[in-house]
Amino acid sequence: MFLYACFGLTVLSDVELPGLPPGDGEPDVVIGLGSVPRTPRKATMDDEIAFHARGGAFHIKQGREIVLDPPPGVDIGLLRVLLMGRIMAFLLRQRGWLPLHASGIDIDGQAVLFLGASGSGKSTTAAAFYSRGHQVITDDVAAVRVFGGQCLVRSAGPRIRLLEDSRAVFAGVEPDNVFQWRKHLFDLTRGQQREVIPVRRIYLLDYGAATGFEFVPPLSAVAALSSHSFVEHRRMNEVATAAHLRDCSLVAGAVPFYRLFRRQWLADLPDLVHCVETDISGAGK
Repeated sequence: MFLYACFGLTVLSDVELPGLPPGDGEPDVVIGLGSVPRTPRKATMDDEIAFHARGGAFHIKQGREIVLDPPPGVDIGLLRVLLMGRIMAFLLRQRGWLPLHASGIDIDGQAVLFLGASGSGKSTTAAAFYSRGHQVITDDVAAVRVFGGQCLVRSAGPRIRLLEDSRAVFAGVEPDNVFQWRKHLFDLTRGQQREVIPVRRIYLLDYGAATGFEFVPPLSAVAALSSHSFVEHRRMNEVATAAHLRDCSLVAGAVPFYRLFRRQWLADLPDLVHCVETDISGAGK
């Protein structure tokens, strides 16, 4: 058994998960091997079964347990990525968090999140901000929740996965000796890490003719948050779906939401970083 820390949780796992820091104390989450029924059923507030064509079946229960039922000869790298990505996102939903498909960085003690589909450049964008001195707080999964009118994000830790052609964003930073499902893993620890950070901005990444951003009104922001989260309406029962839409509405009402444009060139990333820094500094504290 292995003990890790992830999203502020202590995780006891039957499966080794390289790249995660060690945990201590009583586990909040247990990951183990077992049998998972292959019959699809609607996800509830505290129970969900998920399937992956190459990764097998996963049973997520009460925000505390993940049962793995992988096929013979499963790629262990893929299994690790699934566990620390969408499967952990499903578990965080059961614990009351909205799991967004986003990367996140820390600017002056507040989080800025970059929302987008796979391949939209979330990790590469976060890497560009790291190169400018900002800490990466999460990659791929950003778990957010509104408390007392303020949106907070749980830090997943300063690790990021990049494809080979995106490594140029890092000048002189070498990856760990871990290659996770076609991507290099980078440990970007820089200073003290906080478990929960207030969210200052959410940007939806998009490609355009020039670098810039535009405000997204709340109703459209709710739709974007819902479509770019680790939640599938067709797989959830009515109660879980209603809770999900409520959470999206709360986040859209608590955080300014913008669409952020850039050309699909790595050379444009410094301009994008400057654009966001200027927006944040101009908005006041």
